[in-house]
Amino acid sequence: MKALLFSLAAAALVVGISAPAPAQMAEKTGHLSIMGGAIFPQKMDIDNGAAFALGFGYNFTRNFGLEIMGHWAPGLDDDWDEPTGVSGDNDFLLGRLNALWHFDLDSNFVPYLTGGIGGVSIDRDSRDALEDEDNYDSFTYNAGLGFKYFFDETVALRLEATQVFYNKKVEGMSRFSSPIVTAGLTFQFGAAQACVDPDGDGVCDPYDKCPGTPPGYRVDADGCPITVSITLDVKFDFDKAVVKPQYRSEVERAASFLAAHPGSTAVVEGHTDSRGSDEYNQRLSERRAAAVRDYLITQFGIDSSRVSAVGYGESRPIATNDTDAGRAQNRRVVGVFTGTDVDR
Repeated sequence: MKALLFSLAAAALVVGISAPAPAQMAEKTGHLSIMGGAIFPQKMDIDNGAAFALGFGYNFTRNFGLEIMGHWAPGLDDDWDEPTGVSGDNDFLLGRLNALWHFDLDSNFVPYLTGGIGGVSIDRDSRDALEDEDNYDSFTYNAGLGFKYFFDETVALRLEATQVFYNKKVEGMSRFSSPIVTAGLTFQFGAAQACVDPDGDGVCDPYDKCPGTPPGYRVDADGCPITVSITLDVKFDFDKAVVKPQYRSEVERAASFLAAHPGSTAVVEGHTDSRGSDEYNQRLSERRAAAVRDYLITQFGIDSSRVSAVGYGESRPIATNDTDAGRAQNRRVVGVFTGTDVDR
């Protein structure tokens, strides 16, 4: 048994050294293990033989899990009936409820300790020295060690060596135990998919409709920068293109918005009422738009490349040109200043 444990430890060391990749153990996951190996009954005059194992467990954390595992070792010969020249076959059925503690080494190689309780039933087809009973049943407890090597998030190679102790003693015999060594595959399922988020906006790539968002931008549920905007509205006197003092606060509000959103740009639009020729009103609307643009640049330090001006003359009225009040509404410069919300 010592040689088997040494071999298991050596194999674990070799695999562990060659496993630099990140650990694949995941919390809140189920796992199914299918393994085969050998059982070594001690002090029972029963030959060693093949053993098969099927286990199902749940990892509550990356370290701690519980597992139910069943072992079956069929047709093991014994020598209890040698005086009669008859040898019996023994079928082992062993069930275990175990706790597992995995050591997180930040690699695909994950060693673990295991221990728990269970029961064993040995079904014999001939009479033996065990109290003249055909079957032997006992409560068991066990302890062992092993390792898992994850090929990816779902499949791992698993090796384990466990010592199973039988609680029931047979008169005239020492207490029985059976080392079991198994190897096989573990299938992990139910793990949350890792979030791949190269732009660091908190939205995983499969759901990110705007990949490559610059750092610092607030984004919506689709990973797209949140758009914010304000509206500028400056009125002008008849036939004038001078920004009146009462509109300084309005222009300053637009300048503050541009300063708070470095990636934003703006277009200011000039308009007139219908009095005058189309050609004159077109030039007047352009002068009004330019006046507001220059105000932003000279008074508030906005970079000239971020603000453009365009005139629409009298072509886009928002009120009637038949009244003084309506014409006053149409003599205007407006703009929608749109930018992305930043977390700075």
